[in-house]
Formats: sequence, C-alpha cells, structure tokens
Amino acid sequence: MMEQTFIKALVDAGVGAFIALFILAGLYRIAGRLGGRFIEAQQSQAEALGAQAASIEGLTRSVQDFVVNDSSEHREMLVLLRYIAQQQNSFEEVRLEHNRRKEQAHPHCTVKTS
Repeated sequence: MMEQTFIKALVDAGVGAFIALFILAGLYRIAGRLGGRFIEAQQSQAEALGAQAASIEGLTRSVQDFVVNDSSEHREMLVLLRYIAQQQNSFEEVRLEHNRRKEQAHPHCTVKTS
C-alpha cells in the first residue's frame, strides 16, 4: 500500500518531479564519491602538515644548538685573541726595554726602531 501511494504521488507530481528526483539521486551519488575523495585528501593534507611541523621543530632545535655552539666558540676565540694581544704587548715592552738598555750600554750605536 505504501508503494502505491508513493507511485501515485510521483504520478501526480508529474514529470518535473521525476526529473528532479532523478537529478537529486545522481547528485547524491556524485557527492558520496567526491566526499570520500575529499576526506582522503584532507587526511593526507593533515598528515603532511604534521610532518612539516615536526621538521620545522627539528630545524628550530638545530638552529638553537648551532647558535649555542657558535656562541661558545666565539667566546673561546675572544679569550684567545685577548691572550694573544697581552702577549704581544708583553713582547713589545721587552723589545723597548732591550732597546733602551742597548742605547745606554752603547750610546754610539744606532738602534733600529722598527
């Protein structure tokens, strides 16, 4: 009985309703197929974004480690440069003292100042 009422309602609605129902059924099938593909695409995009976030986090750690290492190496170089400058000043003082004593001991000899 239910089927007869449904068919009678369709016949009463006419050909336009049948075409509309046919189009809606087709759209429903197409949407079902495309929806599945869309969801798969969204999942793969989410996985890719997760992987990208993980790689950026690793890059951040790497850059931080590099900066820390570079900073400590830079400090070591500064300490060594200060030491070298102190030693150079000490050698210059010794050279000047040597030249002063040489001039006092041998006033006739000219001392090269270079």
